[in-house]
Amino acid sequence: MTQLTTRVTALTHNAEVRRVVARLIEPHAALAGAAAAAAYAAEMYADIAVTGSKFDDVQLVESGIRGQQARVPLLGMALHLANGAALGGLYHAVVEPRLGGPGWRRGIVFGMLFLGAVWPTTPLVDRVHPEIRRGHMPKLFAPVPFAQNVARHLVFGAVLGALCSRWHASQDQ
Repeated sequence: MTQLTTRVTALTHNAEVRRVVARLIEPHAALAGAAAAAAYAAEMYADIAVTGSKFDDVQLVESGIRGQQARVPLLGMALHLANGAALGGLYHAVVEPRLGGPGWRRGIVFGMLFLGAVWPTTPLVDRVHPEIRRGHMPKLFAPVPFAQNVARHLVFGAVLGALCSRWHASQDQ
């Protein structure tokens, strides 16, 4: 056997790896993530109305793929919800078991960790995104969009953590 084959075989026999993979694909985590992404979108539309800053993550995704914004960004919303579902699996598999405290708080920690991981890429997004370059969308790397993203990820995390925690509580009964 090659070294790579030996390592892959060892990983597949590792109980911790099997547990993480099983948790990644649990449907309740994906549903919780999609619901949290919907809550994120609701908060996004509310903060756009309050701040006047029109930074719309759903349109960012939509126009990044289509090259222009859509009147009704169905593709952007579908991808936003799918991303939330994937993040729900990641949270459930990797983060949730390693943090203590109530679910909503664990979820908020996850949301803030995620934002901290992706925010450094925002100057690049500002340079390459077609609608931002054309001036049709505001730049992301600015104080107000940053504050909006903090609020959005707080909501996402709190909803995700609360829903996953609630599911666990219902399974324990």
